[in-house]
Amino acid sequence: MEERKEIIHQFEENFHLLIKKFKKDIGEIFGKEMTIHEFLFLKQLSDGKPQTGSALSKKMKVSASYITSLVDILIKKGYINRNRSFKDRRIVELTITESGAEVLNKIDNKKIEYMSRKLAVISDLELEILNLLLNKIKR
Repeated sequence: MEERKEIIHQFEENFHLLIKKFKKDIGEIFGKEMTIHEFLFLKQLSDGKPQTGSALSKKMKVSASYITSLVDILIKKGYINRNRSFKDRRIVELTITESGAEVLNKIDNKKIEYMSRKLAVISDLELEILNLLLNKIKR
């Protein structure tokens, strides 16, 4: 039992350091262009289909007021548009702009390159096992 406690302690320490390192590195990748939350928001709009703020708040599991503040920021940056629905003028739809799609793609590619470099030290099989184990833990 003591051995398992030590292993858990090591896992906790490694996990904490890994998260801290990833946050720092990902922050540098995003730079001043956008935050991780702005990136995740744009990712939700990247299929090109108009979406409502309330639908996005449910998908992202954040409050409607938080979505409103993200929308305001992303509109100022020129990354999204806010328009009334043609079907129902009461509904406000959000869409990604060409500029938003370009910056999303640029940052997404940088993020993929970073993760590929970080994960190059493990095999595809080890990566699959890691994903299985993380999925098991997050349940």
